Amino acid sequence: MMKPSHFTFLLLLLLFSCQSHKNIYIDPNQPKFDTLDQTRMFFKNVRASYYDIIDADQATDDIQIYQISKSVEDSTKAIIQLHIVFHEKTQNAYIMLSPNNTFDGYMHYKVKWTDSSGFWDEIRYQQGGMKEQFTFVTEIYNALKKDGVQFEITFGDKTMSFLSTKKEREAFRITLVDYYRLVALF
Repeated sequence: MMKPSHFTFLLLLLLFSCQSHKNIYIDPNQPKFDTLDQTRMFFKNVRASYYDIIDADQATDDIQIYQISKSVEDSTKAIIQLHIVFHEKTQNAYIMLSPNNTFDGYMHYKVKWTDSSGFWDEIRYQQGGMKEQFTFVTEIYNALKKDGVQFEITFGDKTMSFLSTKKEREAFRITLVDYYRLVALF
């Protein structure tokens, strides 16, 4: 028989993991990288199983790089994978952009989004550090929550559709939800 306190904890954990994030606005100008004991424990014990650990040059004994297992691999489309980078020594987590080879070395992007009412805006990224990457993906995340939004991305002289399938959007969105939980923004 489960103790009432264990049941309550399990219920809260379940509610915490299933809460809707559609109405939560994340301020792109307030990046956060430090984690808490409970957010690290939740990620490692619950959410990490949905990710693959990436073997990359940046990875060391105290740095782990996670990529969601549901990520889309398609070299004919403009896809930016998101990786969650966890630095064990500092207990900090970062979001890292990993564009596919369609971008051919370009690190300056302009994402234009248009919602169902015709309103549009642009999100710009110039190669930068963790703060710039956080700002860029958070602006996209906030736009992604709008109804009927469409994206296109421009880099160099190319303009292509971006986040055009449900699978691409979900991989992007879920990675950010997990990251925002990890750094206690949710």
